[in-house]
Amino acid sequence: MVEDERHFALMLDVGLCLMTLVALGSISFIVGGWVKPRAPGYWTHRPWSPFRDHYYSEVDVTEELRDIVQQLFDLCTQSENMGQGEDGKWVSHRSFRVTQVHRIENGPLWSSYATTKKSIPKCQASLKEMSAALRKRTEDAIQELDMEDEKLHGAAMIKDFVKSLGLDRKRNERLLFHGSPGQGAVNLNTGEVIFPEKDKNPVYAIKQSGFDDRLSSVRGMYGSGVYFAQKACKADQYAGQYHWPPPPGSPFNYYCSVGEKATIFLSRVVLGCPYKTELSLEQLRRPPCIEGHFDLNLLWNEDLRPTSTPWRLKGVPCCICSHQRFDSVMAGLSIDMREKLYREFVVYDKQCYPEFCVTYERCRAPVPARGRSSRR
Repeated sequence: MVEDERHFALMLDVGLCLMTLVALGSISFIVGGWVKPRAPGYWTHRPWSPFRDHYYSEVDVTEELRDIVQQLFDLCTQSENMGQGEDGKWVSHRSFRVTQVHRIENGPLWSSYATTKKSIPKCQASLKEMSAALRKRTEDAIQELDMEDEKLHGAAMIKDFVKSLGLDRKRNERLLFHGSPGQGAVNLNTGEVIFPEKDKNPVYAIKQSGFDDRLSSVRGMYGSGVYFAQKACKADQYAGQYHWPPPPGSPFNYYCSVGEKATIFLSRVVLGCPYKTELSLEQLRRPPCIEGHFDLNLLWNEDLRPTSTPWRLKGVPCCICSHQRFDSVMAGLSIDMREKLYREFVVYDKQCYPEFCVTYERCRAPVPARGRSSRR
């Protein structure tokens, strides 16, 4: 009897120890999730430890995702608009052929992005704080985004792919395009190779350090932010030119972009509640508040684009206030009473993550389907 009691006591002690270890482990993972947000479960190299995020890997997912990304590029390309507009007049190609897709698994960058995402209020909470007019305008803007997404989700592969990413729809997290020049990009006016080195170009910098609005020009149409597009052909306009151009001073029609290889980032972007604008917003460094107030210093800034309306004449209130702010800027298809070919989206904080780096070839005509589907 005594031996049985000792055995029972021993088993009880062992059980309590195991339960304690499990409880401590669970608490550690919960606390670790607060300290270092967990990366997506489908990532290849995320560590088991919730306290560690010092890892970086470019995972080749071309075989899994090339067909999906190709279909996404095809559906997000408006060939009839290519070669038009101030930023796209150099374009002579009309479609894209995806050649490589890499997933960027950057631990510190993901932690920064995920932490920023959590700090952005859920859209419904922000909408409740707005006036009726601004709430309606913001709801309409979000609905426009949803309608564009619905067009893409008609393709089963794309719908399944986007669903697998686990985007935070309550905070309006979207998948958007961002083009940036890489190694070998040239200046069409001078013929100079701007970025001759592999590790000293914007594409490399974004993969390593992410997007940085501090490097953007305040003279951009919507100020100093990071710009994104729903259309691949819009992002392509900023992905650089790579064929050695004609001598300085030669017209653009001697330059041909067909056959060039460039890079676009398919990025996660937390738009939150976007401020929809029909005005250019040069010098902007953050969105207006949810009462529609812009920063007071904008009134005295004269460093504008030639076709822009001075801030004093824009008809928007500028003042110093402590109201909650919009989370991003969404440009409409008419800016300063001029029609635009594409919508643009701008964020002014660490609200974007370059998850997929897509290398593609610029083609003269649409690329035929490869005749097979892809799976994650």
